[in-house]
Amino acid sequence: MFNRYVILSAALIALVLFSYFAQFYLNLNYVVSGDPEKWGQLGDYVGGTLNPLLSFVSIVLLIRSLSIQVEANKELKLEVEASRKTERLRSFEMQLFNMLDSQKTYFDSFRVDADVQGTVVRLSGGEAVIKIEDVVEGLRASDPEVSSVVEYLEGVDSTDQIYSLTRIFYNMVRIVDEKLSDSNGFSEEDRKSHYLTIINFTDFSLLRLIMMSAQFMEYASTSYLKSNNGFNVILNSVGLRYDLY
Repeated sequence: MFNRYVILSAALIALVLFSYFAQFYLNLNYVVSGDPEKWGQLGDYVGGTLNPLLSFVSIVLLIRSLSIQVEANKELKLEVEASRKTERLRSFEMQLFNMLDSQKTYFDSFRVDADVQGTVVRLSGGEAVIKIEDVVEGLRASDPEVSSVVEYLEGVDSTDQIYSLTRIFYNMVRIVDEKLSDSNGFSEEDRKSHYLTIINFTDFSLLRLIMMSAQFMEYASTSYLKSNNGFNVILNSVGLRYDLY
């Protein structure tokens, strides 16, 4: 780019000198003078003519250089922002997977006492969820009102284990909304991708328990989940909803 401006400057110098030569030597048939005063006049002519032209070229070069610097600054700014976004995402994902590990640990300790063929046994994890589902489906078949289901769930969850598991799940969805917000440089697709991560890394029996909790229990956490349109789009895409029972 700068080479062409050098060529332009050289061409201007040559043009100015040639115009002087053509006018006085070729047109007027003047000979080369030995008088220093005449050479001074030549200097005045060349300087007076070239200085504005070369100054204009210098200004163009300066403006071009500033434009290049502005573009470079924009690219640098984008790179810095991309680096910050990557770091925020890395930090967020570390937090999210720590919460998923905590959720798994808490679900492994999930226990309910159930009557199995006249004997009270303690069931855990997925077995406990299946037993709760069987009872809830039986109650729904015999009584369309949800009050009996709510009463049963409150009784079987006297230590608030279902509430706590639902709240852990809700907190993971909430931090996706907060940490991957538009204001932090993330998009709806970023959030949907991490909603899907939460669902895929959550035990399926626990997901069914959370859907049951959202269907029948009035918690702040369940209200948040049901009102989160972006999360619910992903939930529906994997075949889950809040009216399974």
